[in-house]
Amino acid sequence: MKRYGLALLCVLSFEVGAAAAQTYPVEVQNCFETERFDGPPRRALVNDTNMVQTILDLGLADRFVGVSGIAGVERHLVAPPGVVAGLRQFIDRYPTLEAVLGQNPDFMFAGWNYGFTAARGLTPAALREFGVKTYTLRESCIRIGKREPISMETLYADLDALGAIFGIRDHTAAAISALRARVAAVERKVRDVSERPRVMYCDDCFTTNPPVSVGREGMTSLLMRLAGGENIFDDVPNSYIRVNWEEVAKRDPQWIVISDHHIPLEKTIAHLTSDPQLSHVEAVRERRFIPLTYAEQTPSTRSVDGLEKIARAIHPERFRP
Repeated sequence: MKRYGLALLCVLSFEVGAAAAQTYPVEVQNCFETERFDGPPRRALVNDTNMVQTILDLGLADRFVGVSGIAGVERHLVAPPGVVAGLRQFIDRYPTLEAVLGQNPDFMFAGWNYGFTAARGLTPAALREFGVKTYTLRESCIRIGKREPISMETLYADLDALGAIFGIRDHTAAAISALRARVAAVERKVRDVSERPRVMYCDDCFTTNPPVSVGREGMTSLLMRLAGGENIFDDVPNSYIRVNWEEVAKRDPQWIVISDHHIPLEKTIAHLTSDPQLSHVEAVRERRFIPLTYAEQTPSTRSVDGLEKIARAIHPERFRP
């Protein structure tokens, strides 16, 4: 039997409508601007797997008239039977401005490089011109300006903002409280570790092309640190970045986090373990791989699942019964 909500949904098992009534208008911080809402969205859209998972976990699926960015990876979404199948995917790839406007939305939840991109013309500013309000994933704001250093508060800000926007602040406050408790439990277990293993996040790691990793401002890097590890690219002041294999080999990760998203885990591991230039890398030599779903390693209600998995992998002695 699947654990649909893990510890999170244990505190979210009450109906959204049971929360105390919320008054409007409300204002939320949306990257470096303030967005005002006079009432909850009526025709909301959401893009990308991590944000879709968040709205599923918060019980908001019926508030969204369309989702995008999940085609081919629906199997990774966790929800009660029938819920994922009931999501209306209005496009089978990341959307353009035209595709979004074709849904006649009044709100969109996405992020920079998580759907919002000037290259396709889909930006909060462009949507605003058509009367569409937005909320931008807080982690992704680093793509357009200098935000505060990433912390779990960056994730909690997303949940609090969604609570305000949709009138379920009591609901999201309970979710945040549950997540804080789980993070604190991990931190207590690894607080005094004497060695912090070198960890790499590796995406697009199934060919000799430059892979994607993460700098210190990405959620995956934060999870590594909280789990008692050290991101090998923590000196890069950005979130998700292209790196080269020579630098990976030089930095010699002891563990590699792999996102089992569009590319099967087995294909990625087969490449890593067959590439001669990586043969001396400790993580490859010892086959120390940590598979996470996309939602577990990017900002979502499942990020703490990812934290717990990394911590248990790199410090198993701290989690024995």
